[in-house]
Amino acid sequence: MVLPVRFLAEISEPPAGAAAAVCGALAGHKVVVLRRTSVSDSDMFYRTLAGEIGEFHFRDEDPVTGGLDQPGWLDIRYRPDLAARSPYRYGNGRMPLHIDGAYSDVEFDVFFLHCQTAARFGGATFVVDGTAVVDYLAVCDAELLRSLLDTEVTFVKGEQSVTREVISYEGGEPVFNWSSTRIAPGNPTPVAHMCARFTEFCESQIVDGGLVTPIRLAPGDAVFVHNRKVLHGRHSFWGERCMLKGVLNLRPAPAGRR
Repeated sequence: MVLPVRFLAEISEPPAGAAAAVCGALAGHKVVVLRRTSVSDSDMFYRTLAGEIGEFHFRDEDPVTGGLDQPGWLDIRYRPDLAARSPYRYGNGRMPLHIDGAYSDVEFDVFFLHCQTAARFGGATFVVDGTAVVDYLAVCDAELLRSLLDTEVTFVKGEQSVTREVISYEGGEPVFNWSSTRIAPGNPTPVAHMCARFTEFCESQIVDGGLVTPIRLAPGDAVFVHNRKVLHGRHSFWGERCMLKGVLNLRPAPAGRR
């Protein structure tokens, strides 16, 4: 089962018009890609667009402490001098499947990446529907699925820490709290073993199994993802690459349009 990705081709309307199109797409799809013809005003375009879509958290994250200490875009760019300290934010290697903010108590519905600079080779973001992950687990390792639903795991980054189940249900749909690189070392041994099994499942069965959908963005493009309903990662790359990330809470639709 491959995630249906909704593509919006080369939208060039003013931000308010684009917001209506993106909101409509996000109402029925878990991943939405916005292709743009203009790249000169991308920073202001996406800041305005995010504010039209919902409550935009325009905060940069400290790569060490995990704190949201100052306003600004969270830049994910290749910085060889910082790659050893923060390999997924500043490195060029492959990023495993995860959600954003597994260690944070800041709640948000959607994260988005807008492309400033695309890598010369590689670097696509890849996604898989959380429902597909649960369906696969139910068939091939039901015991692991039960553990992921019933067992609390602590995730940590710097001063930020969250403890909750890897998989739970909201509105009848599975949602995830998962990042294999942020599992706290203090988790009990059985919990660590469970997490290792799920990490291996994601790598060997989902990614190597070809069940992820790659999304390569050109400068000016963006991808919007329902964070906890979708697992995402990144392919390795060569060359300069810079994505600017924002997170937001969607506004509820007016009563007559729900």
